[in-house]
Amino acid sequence: MLRPAFAILFGKIVKIEDEKGIKIGATLELLHNSTLVHDDVIDNADMRRGQKTHNSIWDNTLTVLYGDYMFATAMNIAVELKNIEVLKRIALVSKSLVTGELLQNANAFNFPPKKEVYFEIIKLKTAVLFSACCSLPLIVAERNDLLPLAEKFGEKLGIAFQIVDDCLDFKADLKKLGKPKLIDLPEGKATLPVLLAMENNEEEVIDIVKRVFDSKGEVFEAKDKKRLVNILEKKGYLKKAFSFAKKLISENMEILDNFEDSEHRQTLLKICDFIIDREF
Repeated sequence: MLRPAFAILFGKIVKIEDEKGIKIGATLELLHNSTLVHDDVIDNADMRRGQKTHNSIWDNTLTVLYGDYMFATAMNIAVELKNIEVLKRIALVSKSLVTGELLQNANAFNFPPKKEVYFEIIKLKTAVLFSACCSLPLIVAERNDLLPLAEKFGEKLGIAFQIVDDCLDFKADLKKLGKPKLIDLPEGKATLPVLLAMENNEEEVIDIVKRVFDSKGEVFEAKDKKRLVNILEKKGYLKKAFSFAKKLISENMEILDNFEDSEHRQTLLKICDFIIDREF
């Protein structure tokens, strides 16, 4: 529920009607969750946020239809806002989310993985949604003076959020994160800590990634998992990735200085801190 919180808070900052802020938040949360339902089918995932996925309980047909229903409901709520510019933005967000998934699928298990592709994927799959949550209330309020700042705030927030999430894949436990550790690499995804290590010519990391990718995720031995986490922690690559996310959040706090001080802006600052410090 983090994304709708941003929509509601920015709505309050620019003083739109509460109902409109809630509708924006509900639209984007339903849109986001519809993509997660479809992603679980694509990834054949059994767990999501510590609970069984719909596709592990139902069959794929029912799950896809449920995701479609959520998406249609999101669009129905969006229409109630009666704002064509908002609808255009939501359509572009939907297109970006699908494009990001296609790009991720096209690059899965490609060796060597590329850092620029990683950032493009997280911009398309994560950052655009956060950016929409922060900027759509300003479109409704016709605050074009602050709109670019809200868009940039949301984009940086989304990138930082995803980088932290990717780092947690190497260190968080199942109870806190709601999913097992080290699931990205066997799915053909090299995230920022791994990419930083490879960029620095860490031969052991390069060899591990190549073995996993060559086997399409089938070969990822316990000793390689332990060694990979050890290298990323001991040689500071996890810390470097966290630091990159922290820098984005720090820049966001400066962006918020352009908005009128209020309890809602203070809440945004606290959520920014949470994104960096979270363990789930």
